[in-house]
Amino acid sequence: MRERDGRPSSPSHSPLGVLSCSRRGSTWVVTLGGDLGPEALAGVSRRLDDVLDDGRTIVMDTRSVTSADPAMLGLLMRLQEEAPLYVAAPSAPVRELLETAGPHTSVRTVASLGEALDALGSGAS
Repeated sequence: MRERDGRPSSPSHSPLGVLSCSRRGSTWVVTLGGDLGPEALAGVSRRLDDVLDDGRTIVMDTRSVTSADPAMLGLLMRLQEEAPLYVAAPSAPVRELLETAGPHTSVRTVASLGEALDALGSGAS
């Protein structure tokens, strides 16, 4: 279910791992949380495929991610090839995953969701 009016998607319609998904101007904001193991990542990937169909920039807020499977790195790299991507507020497990990947991995990270939205001109409102 795509949200076109900026309202977060209903938790009952969000796959495991996706806390919310909404549009802010020309940007999709996808908030992830919890344990992003293989099952959760499969659901996240399906939800992000819907977002990618819209062709907009994606800001992925990961501050509530408590565990990140290494497959998340592959998902981020695939997303980055298909749309502009920012990882906002990376939690400790997400930062560790990105650091482990090394310098050949260039996923854009920013300290906060507000910083990402400001950089994109989407505002934090």
